[in-house]
Amino acid sequence: MVRAREGSRAPTPMAEAGPELLGVHDAQASAPYRPRVVDDVLEDALGADRPLVVVVGDRLAGSSRALHRALRRMLGDRLLLPVTDPHAVDLAALVGTARTIATRARPVVIAADDAPPALLDQVDDAVLGALGGGVRLVLTTRRTFLGASLAAPTRARLEAAGVEMPAGRPIGEDVRPVARARAVLDPVGWSSRVPLGLLRAAVDWERLGVPLPLTPALLAEVAPLSLAAVGAPPTDPGELRRTVRDLLRADHGGLRVLRAVPGARGRTRLAADRLFSHLADGDTGGWAVSEDLARDLWHRLGTEDRARVARVALARGEGQVALWLATQVPPDDFEPEVLYRLGVTLAERSAAYTPEPGRWDGGALRWLTAALDRADADLVPRAHRAILAVESRREARAALPTVRLPVDDAREGHPRLSPLRRDRACPRAGPRAPASGRRA
Repeated sequence: MVRAREGSRAPTPMAEAGPELLGVHDAQASAPYRPRVVDDVLEDALGADRPLVVVVGDRLAGSSRALHRALRRMLGDRLLLPVTDPHAVDLAALVGTARTIATRARPVVIAADDAPPALLDQVDDAVLGALGGGVRLVLTTRRTFLGASLAAPTRARLEAAGVEMPAGRPIGEDVRPVARARAVLDPVGWSSRVPLGLLRAAVDWERLGVPLPLTPALLAEVAPLSLAAVGAPPTDPGELRRTVRDLLRADHGGLRVLRAVPGARGRTRLAADRLFSHLADGDTGGWAVSEDLARDLWHRLGTEDRARVARVALARGEGQVALWLATQVPPDDFEPEVLYRLGVTLAERSAAYTPEPGRWDGGALRWLTAALDRADADLVPRAHRAILAVESRREARAALPTVRLPVDDAREGHPRLSPLRRDRACPRAGPRAPASGRRA
């Protein structure tokens, strides 16, 4: 018998595979299916024997359920090898395992729901070359993750295999209790704001695609950063752990706020209902990722993982969060477009800094210069213009207007320097990062 690789389940006959194996939960799984034009496109892609199919859509777009239906209809005679922990799976090794299973039994489909950059980065020529021979790879992923500045060849492979879900109002809003979810996100809707802070921490973890498994103990550890954001008082760690257990056992307003998901090495990771993540990025219930969380993640993540989360933050428009995470990450870990955007973001921050405008112009220039090393024909003139803008400002710095201190630099009447000191703005300057993933 061939055992499944770490981060995946044992193979299951496709005809017997339930929707939960592809990330479909609760009412969304039991509601009547609403056919769409994209169903025919997806079935054609699976029926054409393409080795790689990537379903791209936003949260609640119905990507997971559409893929489950298409797989059952088109490839019901195969085995499904679902990826349970897309952050931890070794894709090349899993494809090798699938090839062995296909040789001994029958063709295999490897499926990963909500594939983050940690998995997408692994779709290289070697993995594509190993597909076929009875092994196919199907993924669902978000537009944000696909747009997180992947390496150009990798993104080209994924886009060539892509099936786009319809944009606009997500179909999941017609199935899930959106009004009740908005009430949950309202601090007035809770008897205590502590559960809301815990939910917010879990949602931000998922929105950034943090690869570190969010265990109950870790959620209780990072929750104080979100408790302050919702106005909750300091809470004893024991009470936080008890509240996490309560949120796992019971629903709130008909919604399962947190669920436990099997992870690698038998560990359980927590995930917020994706309906909350969807609303958190909307106009009604939206919020920005906290810089405090970015600072905390800097100490917990290794260099490669920091680079990935920084790329997601940039794709989400969270430039200052990306700057925090990119501190001391070597330029070679980023694509030229990422380096350019980091430089522009830092230059804008530098110009707006009070009382010392231009404090980080040197760091911004180093990011922009690094972008030119591997830049394409389109990026070179943009980087040059950004460099010239910074240099012209440095030459006439006395003429800069005085601006108000950003809100995050003057909390409760206690001004502080921005976290990105000049000696840390350049990834090759400043003190070395802690060797451990934990805070020193």
